[in-house]
Amino acid sequence: MRRFTLRLAAIFFILCGTAFAAPTADDTSIPAVLRDWRAWVLKDAEYRACPFLATQMQPDASGYLCAWPGRLTLNAGAQSASFSVHWRVDAPSWIELPGDEEHWPQGVTLNGQRAPVLAHEGAPALYLQPGSYEIAGAIPWTSRPQSLRVPASIGLVALNIDGKAVAPVQREGDEITLGRAEVETAQADSLELHVFRKLDDGVPAELETQLHLTASGQAREEMLGPTLPAGFEAIALEGDWPARLDNDGRLHVQVQPGSATLTLRARALAPLADAVARVPAAPWPKQEIWSYAPDSRLRVTSASAAVAIDPRQAQVPEAWTALPAFALGDGDKLTIEQRSRGLAPDEANRLTLQREAWLNFDGGGWYARDFVRGSMVQGWRFDIAAPYTLERAEGPGTRGREALLVTRGANAELSGVEWRTPAVDLAAGSRIVGAGAMPAAGWQERFDHIDTTLHFPFGYRLLGAPGADHVAGSWMSRWTLLDVFIAAIVALAAGRLLGIVGAIAAAAYLILGYQERDSPLWSLLFVLALALIVGKTFCVAVPDCGWTAIPCQRSSLRLVSAVGR
Repeated sequence: MRRFTLRLAAIFFILCGTAFAAPTADDTSIPAVLRDWRAWVLKDAEYRACPFLATQMQPDASGYLCAWPGRLTLNAGAQSASFSVHWRVDAPSWIELPGDEEHWPQGVTLNGQRAPVLAHEGAPALYLQPGSYEIAGAIPWTSRPQSLRVPASIGLVALNIDGKAVAPVQREGDEITLGRAEVETAQADSLELHVFRKLDDGVPAELETQLHLTASGQAREEMLGPTLPAGFEAIALEGDWPARLDNDGRLHVQVQPGSATLTLRARALAPLADAVARVPAAPWPKQEIWSYAPDSRLRVTSASAAVAIDPRQAQVPEAWTALPAFALGDGDKLTIEQRSRGLAPDEANRLTLQREAWLNFDGGGWYARDFVRGSMVQGWRFDIAAPYTLERAEGPGTRGREALLVTRGANAELSGVEWRTPAVDLAAGSRIVGAGAMPAAGWQERFDHIDTTLHFPFGYRLLGAPGADHVAGSWMSRWTLLDVFIAAIVALAAGRLLGIVGAIAAAAYLILGYQERDSPLWSLLFVLALALIVGKTFCVAVPDCGWTAIPCQRSSLRLVSAVGR
């Protein structure tokens, strides 16, 4: 029974794991007692064994790439067309074939064996299990159409019309032109590549790489890279041509005659003080163009390298022309110098907050009236966080003060208003439910000065305001060194006269009533002092013959009876 329970627990953890991460194809990491359950656990989730698309990050099958095509060879003649293509399949998938309902593929073979062609979403397709396949077939027609449908998932197409190669292939969406393309002699394969990188300072730092490719010759697959310098990890890849990034950081691109741009985004694995360029072999250029974008909200930095260049002459992307640019060869370093942390003095909002707050009569909450004044250079929104709830806000208008629209912030705990002028003069009313701790500001802004006035109903007093630079009127702030000294003298006098119980009672009275107006403090001190003086001077003896006053060596008043004299 115990072994069966352990098996059920292990199966449960495998099911939870498949919901968040793609399982590895290596079964050695799965315990032997659970390997037979692998197919059952992955039922309807086989796509998780496929590479995921970092640009989409979808949790369902649309975010995974389970089939990768090779080059499609298409030979079109007057009576028919023949095609062949290689597919690699990592999970059960639908593989679309060239053609459509009017031009349906015939005699399709799968690794040399005849295979039935099915209709999937109105197009001819095969349903294939994981593996590597060579697919071939023919498409008959009575007269050659001007265009033929080829699935967009197939990026490489080698087209021959009447036995002559056609380059470039004219393609628009899923349609390839058959009758209008100009037949040319084969051109030599060439690839020209320009690499532009932009390093964005942040937490973490991000590196955006743009690859500008210009290719001629036949459609083919090129391998470039490694594409990233040391210390960076890829997070997204997108572009005009089909491409994928392998585990070694090398980029596989299905190039076609023409031009395209690929964008690779990566993040730094550690805080950066410098970045070292790594230039691969040709066709990679001998120098990369790096641009640096500081983030003055986090820290003030500057970048430097051996060769600084003009961004416009280097033809960097238009959006980067305002950034400093550098030419880096293999092993060259881009050094980042940190001058200060936090906002630069000229890029920070300079604001002050004046607040008045009233405690409810039942002590169950606060109402606060805020006045925010100063200058704003960034952010352009005022948000207040829980436990505050913004109820109203006003700003200057053409007819005096006008109400502002209160909206939700980035999450449910924030509420605030938009502000679009550098000069700030905001009046706001907010409420706190509950009489617990009150944050000093609550606003999601830094203030140069905060001045708060608290109003209490009868029966309430402010004990203290920890963290404030100056507090006036609280119970703690009214205690001075002289007050502590006087209270200590009174408590010691009470203890000398009445013992430890008297000292405790006097201390409790002083703590509660010392700061109260018209409390009998000086009267108490006078009575205790007089009682101590009288008790120190005389003792009263009661002999048989009457009362006699004698000097007493003790400091308390006592009655002594002499009996049996």
